[in-house]
Amino acid sequence: MREWKDEKTGRLVRQLTDHPGGVVIHKFKKPKLLPDGWVMAHAGKPDPGILLLHPESGGVKRVSIQASRTLRLRESDGRLWYVSPDSKTIWSVQLPDGKPECVGKNPAPPESAWWDVSCDGRTMVFARNEDDQSNYPLPIEGDHKQFWHYFSRPRRGSIWACDLATGKLTKVVETEGVCPIHIEPSRADPTLVRFCHDGYEAHCQRIWTVRTDGSELRKIRPQERGEDVVHEFWWPDGKAIGYKYMDRRKDETLHERPWCELSPMPLRLGIADLEGREFYLSDPLNCYHSHVYVSQDTKWLCGEGTIDPNFVYAARFSTRETKVD
Repeated sequence: MREWKDEKTGRLVRQLTDHPGGVVIHKFKKPKLLPDGWVMAHAGKPDPGILLLHPESGGVKRVSIQASRTLRLRESDGRLWYVSPDSKTIWSVQLPDGKPECVGKNPAPPESAWWDVSCDGRTMVFARNEDDQSNYPLPIEGDHKQFWHYFSRPRRGSIWACDLATGKLTKVVETEGVCPIHIEPSRADPTLVRFCHDGYEAHCQRIWTVRTDGSELRKIRPQERGEDVVHEFWWPDGKAIGYKYMDRRKDETLHERPWCELSPMPLRLGIADLEGREFYLSDPLNCYHSHVYVSQDTKWLCGEGTIDPNFVYAARFSTRETKVD
């Protein structure tokens, strides 16, 4: 383990791996922590696979399973669900060295997106989206005309749930003009799923929940046009949903500068209950964050940004206080 002092901050930096293909920690807001303090990560080529890292000791372990993709890590006990290398079956294993178990056939067609598994491992959810982007290139150059052209593309989609024990398939949601994305089952309720519409977040209803049987479709934090709600995440107890909020209803720059990073309007943290009602809205945060997230004990917020200079911020947090320092 190599250590050095960062010249800008004076803080100690510890390098845990030297894998030639790089190592990626599981997606920012996806569960990745084991109960004993290890963190799940993914190694790249030439020797891909799942690694466990221990930030305190510097330890590195390789998990002896083969997976085409991982689905869900249940942080309460370290159980992982994943897809077989041939993508035909769904498996489960107790990390770090449990015996893998096959839990069912993979119901998702190859073109499906946003696969995940419920917190009890019984139900798999996935999206089937029709989204031809061939004439609608991603707006990567900061061109607002290209941005709006991309979001005008025709598309539609659906969310499906499959009982892995019985193979029963249920169409949960169908959308027209937008696709369902960011599908993530609840961490506490195996029948509840959160998802988003992929329209421009200040011009559509962004966050939704629905039951895996297709019932109780709900808007989370209903929006007016110009209210920007984005980067949603489950609150750790599964009883609420956090998100970033920016009021751009009177923002005259919205059309030319649709990106949140470039808006002059302040950013806030919002939290809504599962009925969709907002019960917490912070004072303006000190800067724009491309993601905001909360620790498992809900006592800390963290956020990372993309506009110069790149940064990571942390702050103590309580829902009893709207000021976040």
